[in-house]
Amino acid sequence: MTKTREHWLGYLMGALDETEQALVERQIAEDPRTADEMEQLRTHLNLLSDGLDEAAPPVGLATRTCALLDNPALFAEVLDPAIPEDENAPTLKEKQPFESIGGGNPNFTMMDMMVAIGACIAAVAIFFPALASSRMLATRLQCENNLRQVGMALQEFATGNAEKRYPAVASTGPLSVAGSYAPRLLNAGYLQHPEVVRCVESSQNLIQPQPLPTVEQLLKAPESEVEKLQQGLATVYNYNLGNLRDGKLQAPLMKGRSLYPVASDVVVVQDGQIAPQGHEDGRFNILFDDGHVEFISLEDLPSSMKHYFLNDKGQVAAGVNEDDAVIANGIAHPFTDEVPATSDN
Repeated sequence: MTKTREHWLGYLMGALDETEQALVERQIAEDPRTADEMEQLRTHLNLLSDGLDEAAPPVGLATRTCALLDNPALFAEVLDPAIPEDENAPTLKEKQPFESIGGGNPNFTMMDMMVAIGACIAAVAIFFPALASSRMLATRLQCENNLRQVGMALQEFATGNAEKRYPAVASTGPLSVAGSYAPRLLNAGYLQHPEVVRCVESSQNLIQPQPLPTVEQLLKAPESEVEKLQQGLATVYNYNLGNLRDGKLQAPLMKGRSLYPVASDVVVVQDGQIAPQGHEDGRFNILFDDGHVEFISLEDLPSSMKHYFLNDKGQVAAGVNEDDAVIANGIAHPFTDEVPATSDN
């Protein structure tokens, strides 16, 4: 009968009965390999027993334990946390605020304060310019999007008339300012929302923005009230004043020209100086006849293109010929001294 390693281990530890022990001894005698494995197993057991040092229990442990169990009052004292501790016993140190940060010192030193202030300044220097840049970009894109919508409305207007002309600025009367195109587009349904005709930045710069007047309000207002109503057009996008032909004021013609301006962000001329009003960096959007919009600065414009805001006579007035384009502020008039006739568009 072959015995397993469990029996060999029991044999070595003296845990077998006489019959099992005799069988294991017979197997060892008959099988040399069993004898070798048994010897290896004995060696391993000896190594384990060498590392087990028996430790004697403390003197009187049993007596003290029995006494504790026989005296319930003493047992309760041991378990009661309210019992005052020995005065000489060590106590845990109370945690202080910022101890883990300050290395156990709850007070900030002057050096700590300087480091904290420096870190805050560095964070501000990094964060706020990025925030301002993001805000400027969002504003520019919003103004550009609004101007594109105005451009599509102007092209729809021009497509709807036989001569393919944009809205005309009147020579006289309540609609004789450049910004009159805005209420006309809204009145005709080419635009649905009044806020589209203004750049976001220009509107925010006003302390109390004037409401955008309607065509009906302008036409029916008493003469003394017209100028006040026209002030509501001061912040709409600049618009092409048109040009003179044979002494007659005519609306700009839609011909898909890539360098012919139709509208722009708010730009005014003060004492002969061109002054963009819309964006903090001094640049502005320009809408061209072919429908594309460019965001540029005065320095980027060729000298010939700077006349976009002045006619060939150096005036903020209608162009002197069909190629003389002038995009003027919303309250600018198309003439200076004499009043020519006007077209019907």
